[in-house]
Amino acid sequence: MKKIQILAGALALAVLACAGCGKKVPSDPTTLNDTGLVSSSTQELIYKNSSYTLRFNHNDAGEWQWKDDTTIPLNQSKVQELLDQVSALNVLVPLENPGDITTYDLDAPDRTLEVKDADGSGISLQIGSAAEGGGHYMCRDGDTTKIYVVPDALVQMMDRNIYELVQIPAVPVLAAEQITAIEAQGGGASVAVSRSDDGRWLREGTDVSGQLEGLVSLLGQGMTLESCVDYNPSSGALPICGLTDPTVTATVHYTAANGSAGSFTVKVGLSYEDGYFAMYNEVPAIFKVSAATAQLLTGLLSLAA
Repeated sequence: MKKIQILAGALALAVLACAGCGKKVPSDPTTLNDTGLVSSSTQELIYKNSSYTLRFNHNDAGEWQWKDDTTIPLNQSKVQELLDQVSALNVLVPLENPGDITTYDLDAPDRTLEVKDADGSGISLQIGSAAEGGGHYMCRDGDTTKIYVVPDALVQMMDRNIYELVQIPAVPVLAAEQITAIEAQGGGASVAVSRSDDGRWLREGTDVSGQLEGLVSLLGQGMTLESCVDYNPSSGALPICGLTDPTVTATVHYTAANGSAGSFTVKVGLSYEDGYFAMYNEVPAIFKVSAATAQLLTGLLSLAA
């Protein structure tokens, strides 16, 4: 996209207007929307970027869901972050001297944003070129004679794919004394270790506490699923990721704070970016774990040697 240079005074005015975002302001017919872009009546959010179009709606439970697959749990906080950015646009004022608007890539923009209320009313925005130096993008609504600048933060959020909005499961954080046993299988090997009453880790009566230090420490800090790679993956995705025959399948057994018994299972597949593909419990998704996490889990299999 072509980059443009915005007149310093006009850009300063637009930025100043955005600085008031979130504050109650008097009704002003010169602003983008003097009644607010997002409210309790907002029911639908649609944004398009150069790669895909994402459509969200508010369900009966009061949560946002992806219309193309409502079974995917969304991180409501991340959706709200986007809504907050949209809501903040209502106080933007148009540029006084927008210049040649044909250079702003607004006739066939890579990005569009729609917000709709229950009755179908709302606003549709076209987002075009980036301002020279970054930080802002050119924008217009249905009134094609008015040009605004929107913050880069909004555009960055609109460039996220659906998997970046998934609610990622939280792996239990476990103190050493809560962990009762760990099992691992992979590559034809099988290992089971248990914690003795005196706090040692034993495999078939042999003390292997030294080899478990790293993993026990990780579980105490909190093992994390770093990101979601795919949700409801096709059958063909699993072998590509090495998850039909995982490198290791590790199950951690523990006693919860309330005294109940619990467990979770992590499967580790092939390397991916700076980490590894992984699956967690019965969640129908492919996640990424760090290389360090994968190495600690696969290291359990060395105990079988």
